[in-house]
Amino acid sequence: MTKMQSLFSLTRDLRTRLFISVLIVYVYFINGFKSINEGSHLALTMAIVEERSFRINKYMFWTGWADYSEYPPGSRNYYSDKAPGLSFLGIPFYLLGKFVAYSIFGKYEFVFIRGTLASFMVLCSSILTALSVVVIFELCKLFEISEKTSLLTALSYAFGTIAFVYGVTFFAHGTSAFLLVSAAYLTVHYFKNERKDNTKVFLAGLALGYSVCVEYQNILALPPFLLFYLYKREFKNLILFLFPYLACLGTLAWYHNTIFGSPFATPYMYQGFSGEVQSVHAFSYPLHLGLWGLLFGTSHGLFYLSPFLLFAIYGFVLFFRRYPNEAIWFSSTFLLMLLLFSIHIGWSGGGAYGPRYLLSVIPFLVIPVGILLDTPSIAKNRKFQIIFFSTLAYSMFAIATGAVTNPTPPMWPQNPFLEYNLPLLIEGNLNSLFFKYFSPYTVILVPLLLLIINLRQFHILKLRNRLLDTINAFRKALP
Repeated sequence: MTKMQSLFSLTRDLRTRLFISVLIVYVYFINGFKSINEGSHLALTMAIVEERSFRINKYMFWTGWADYSEYPPGSRNYYSDKAPGLSFLGIPFYLLGKFVAYSIFGKYEFVFIRGTLASFMVLCSSILTALSVVVIFELCKLFEISEKTSLLTALSYAFGTIAFVYGVTFFAHGTSAFLLVSAAYLTVHYFKNERKDNTKVFLAGLALGYSVCVEYQNILALPPFLLFYLYKREFKNLILFLFPYLACLGTLAWYHNTIFGSPFATPYMYQGFSGEVQSVHAFSYPLHLGLWGLLFGTSHGLFYLSPFLLFAIYGFVLFFRRYPNEAIWFSSTFLLMLLLFSIHIGWSGGGAYGPRYLLSVIPFLVIPVGILLDTPSIAKNRKFQIIFFSTLAYSMFAIATGAVTNPTPPMWPQNPFLEYNLPLLIEGNLNSLFFKYFSPYTVILVPLLLLIINLRQFHILKLRNRLLDTINAFRKALP
């Protein structure tokens, strides 16, 4: 196969088209930062690149003097109050954004430079979140779900869950979800292929370990993974899995020790603005209230914004019948994270659209939905189809309302969807750089680009064949 043929094969690959299609939509609604949470991540990236330091004193503007840590307390030495993993991943995007910004605006247009830097940092999150959609598609196929249903499941995750909301921000949650579901995919792939490729085990450990560097709470995902490996009697390769995992934790411990003088100290212990929210005393919220708020509450409820995920409950029953070990692994991963944040006084995530802390484990809910949709006796039921696609349509509308207006609404609305974001949508106040600064008619670019990418009509294929025939004829004519 020639290079030209390989290129055309790549563009025809469903995974590539899925990734590019989702990414285009995400990128279309990038418009810089909306939160100091994102700014805290960027401040650390800037300090690393510009100062060769973890100290963000010169970049406190981005934190709003709220999302930061101070150590020693009262010393005026400031650090990001977030896990450092996302800031590390953002370094190449910062360098690219800086190059573009200074090339276009020079050195003195600070407002445009900051906006460009922020938008390029968000691009990092958009790419990784779009990749997680492809991983979910592939994971569904590993569980013998048809390609059509796998595609529907992946797109439901992309646009029917808060993955869309945080795919247009520089929050850590979309990246965290990508790493966790990638670790799951690599593990399932290893066992599905008769344990032939040990590289998959190593990469799974690396992805899971780095997920802790991105969000500390992802350490809760380790026990279900370990139990799964132990049940499969994979004792030898368990070391291969744990080696990169512990290496990532070692890197995190080095980062903590460099800043705070202890490998076990975290930025949350010295948070300057809301340290009480991050202390051990923060895990004292009534469990039943936290569960209700995270799952059904109108302010941040998972099933309130994405009710199609309720079908995961019965989906897990079918999942357990087909793959009992994997079903226990996936459900326990979700439940551990749900229970942790249900007793946390900051369970809502502050000014956020949806339960942002749960995004990293939402993929573990989506897979059972795919299994349910791939069960003929259920999926072909007319009443089921009406109910499911109605809830999916509502989910996509509710999620898009937050993603395309303001992913970080203020804390005062009891129902951000209806009281804040929907009015913004009705007013046409979209969170899109293209929409705001060029023309409202650029909104047609989204469906147009998607059409071009996915177009497989006869004339396009005929043109491709003619081009290949011309290239081959030219090669044959060469001496």
